[in-house]
Amino acid sequence: MRSLMTQFARMSCNKTTRKLTHHTNSLQPFLTTNTSVSTLSDLSLSSPRSVAISIFFFTSRMAGDQVTLLDLWASPFGMRVRIALAEKAVKYEYSEQDLWNKGDLLLQMNPVHKKIPVLVHDGKPICESLIIVQYIDEVWNDKAPLLSSDPYERAQSRFWADFVDKKIHDVGRKIWTTKGEDQEAAKKDFIDSLKLLEGELGDKPYFGGDTLGYVDVALLPFYCWFYAYETIGNFNIEADCPKLIAYCKRCLEKESVSKSVKDPQKVYDFVVMLRKKFGLE
Repeated sequence: MRSLMTQFARMSCNKTTRKLTHHTNSLQPFLTTNTSVSTLSDLSLSSPRSVAISIFFFTSRMAGDQVTLLDLWASPFGMRVRIALAEKAVKYEYSEQDLWNKGDLLLQMNPVHKKIPVLVHDGKPICESLIIVQYIDEVWNDKAPLLSSDPYERAQSRFWADFVDKKIHDVGRKIWTTKGEDQEAAKKDFIDSLKLLEGELGDKPYFGGDTLGYVDVALLPFYCWFYAYETIGNFNIEADCPKLIAYCKRCLEKESVSKSVKDPQKVYDFVVMLRKKFGLE
């Protein structure tokens, strides 16, 4: 995606502006739907980067069912979206984002939180990973359902996915951002939370039953972060939660999971870089 935008940015701005002005009516639906842009002139088409974004909107509409994921390779939230797209066999374009130098496309697609991941489907952005996964499940509903058709079971899945956000991500972050008593408390809270998940999983192959589902997609990306938590916190998750770790390893046998999550060592190196950047080492 970046190379595509660079190529467009090198075009003559005046020439491109004339062409885009000719297609104002075609672009207008995308410039007024879920974006902070209301008219073509708002994009300041004298900027090559803005020209590139305008062409992104236009070509998305012309292509039909164009799917682009704005993401960061190490993000467990982005990995959720990648697993869901893989399960549905949806082809998409991947656009790696620099979160320390956020580009115009990310800022236009997610003007509220300015965060990844963002799924752009036919020029329309969908933000927040769990919402994106639900969207994917609803739009591409012809295979591999992630949520049950039963309202109660759907509600339970959403509850546990929310639990993962609040207890696995938030508490896990405390393990690598704190020291001393705070870190020890975070480690205990983290293990206690994983044990609750073990109890919910029971003897089922997946949280939803016999097939990979919504809660699995929410949880599994954090498995590749466990090594970083363990190394920095000096503890062993498998010793306390063997059933959950066995479940994670079993899920990695699925191609949709193994190709979507990242190498734990590389994630650890990324976390070490973050700790240095935030002055924690």
